[in-house]
Amino acid sequence: MRKIFLLLTLALVAISNSFAQVKEGKLIFERKVNMHKMITDPEMRARIPEFRTDKFELLFNEQASMFKSIIEEEAPDPFANSGGGGGGMRFNFRMPETATFTDIPNQMQYESRSLFEKEFLIIDSLKPNKWKLSEETKTIAKFICKKATTMIVPQQMSMRFGGGRNRNNTDTTAPVKPKEIELVVWYTESIPVSVGPDAYAGLPGAILEVDSDNGGNVITATEFTAKYAAKELKQPTKGDKMNRAQFAESMKKIMEDMQRGGGMGGMRIRINQ
Repeated sequence: MRKIFLLLTLALVAISNSFAQVKEGKLIFERKVNMHKMITDPEMRARIPEFRTDKFELLFNEQASMFKSIIEEEAPDPFANSGGGGGGMRFNFRMPETATFTDIPNQMQYESRSLFEKEFLIIDSLKPNKWKLSEETKTIAKFICKKATTMIVPQQMSMRFGGGRNRNNTDTTAPVKPKEIELVVWYTESIPVSVGPDAYAGLPGAILEVDSDNGGNVITATEFTAKYAAKELKQPTKGDKMNRAQFAESMKKIMEDMQRGGGMGGMRIRINQ
């Protein structure tokens, strides 16, 4: 009888561990961005919804991960009920299609971006973060997660319309020195693979939520499935090859050229690296 009990106990432990340790699969993420934080002009703010939502998927195993945008062909028009009395003026804030492949053993990333009718391939090493771990927990997508924080200098894009000076005739487009902010993430040890959305990783488990702007930009896992298309988990190769710093410079030049050519209707954009 004791032997049977021992065998049953070992079987239950094995089953429990098999459920607790997930080492490959697919996570669906939803990102919610506060658009009003990005736009300084009050009239423009009144024309668009405060928040926009995008969806992504993260395919992963112990060797690699692929984080990419989910394109919804029949996505609702975010301007449909946002006050159409502005002279027919419309703005498209659809996020560019991206795919980020991470070579986990070598800590390298290959990010494919389609932007302004051009293809870019950003190749760079993963930048390690100094994480501060916490025992605080919450449940995300049915996984128990722990909190971790770090300080980062965020990439930011602010938009200004109708000129670069305010009512006091002071320049509002001068570069502002970026400052560090706290990045808050939640990770689960039930998926003991160091993966996460975008370039976030480096923790003893998959990152299921990232808050990079005090609630203004939050990406959260909504569901998990063990099945995924293995053929999609492959390193991208197409596009103009460059590192992250070179890509930021390319974007800055494109924005400046568009502004000089009048192709942005007086819209001014500042990018902080």
